[in-house]
Amino acid sequence: MDPYNHPWYQAPYNPHVYVPPQYNDPYYQRASGWHPFDRAQPKHPHLNPALISDMTHLRYDFRKPPRDGILLSTFQQIAAQPVIAHPTHDIRIISKAFPWSIDIHAPAGSVVTCSAIFEGLYKMLQEPIADSEWGIVVTEKTKKETIEKAAKARQEKDRERDSRLKRIDWLGETTAFKGLNETRSLRRSGCYLGCRLARRRG
Repeated sequence: MDPYNHPWYQAPYNPHVYVPPQYNDPYYQRASGWHPFDRAQPKHPHLNPALISDMTHLRYDFRKPPRDGILLSTFQQIAAQPVIAHPTHDIRIISKAFPWSIDIHAPAGSVVTCSAIFEGLYKMLQEPIADSEWGIVVTEKTKKETIEKAAKARQEKDRERDSRLKRIDWLGETTAFKGLNETRSLRRSGCYLGCRLARRRG
């Protein structure tokens, strides 16, 4: 039984109950014409609840690869789930926390999944900060010091010999995933999401 009355609900696993392959498949169309997304959620109805900023309980620090930073049982549960209710093959993610956007493209015949979002963001944040990007903050003393402090801590912890600044350093201590939210563009085209970050714990 769905206690929350929303289409993404998954019943607790029971080894004695047979679950048909199409169960909880957001793209499965039943013969009766019933579709699992007929009932919209009051907020962010297109997004997977596991990722919604005001609903998610997922804990992830972008300093680590998704498979290492997300609880294994949680990652295995959500990894292959679609991010958006309707079939979506391309998503662009933006955030107030960083000046870049990232495009996530699904392989042919597939859709953008939760694991693709985390892996794409992680990979993007591991890239070095370009000179042109550094020029954005070179005159902003506080931001510049935040980035340099984060880079020093990262290099000492990981014992890296590479002294280049990385995009993850841009975030300072704000490296914890807080969720995704819809933008107006998503409601029109289904391809734009906003990413919220929070200060990490510890």
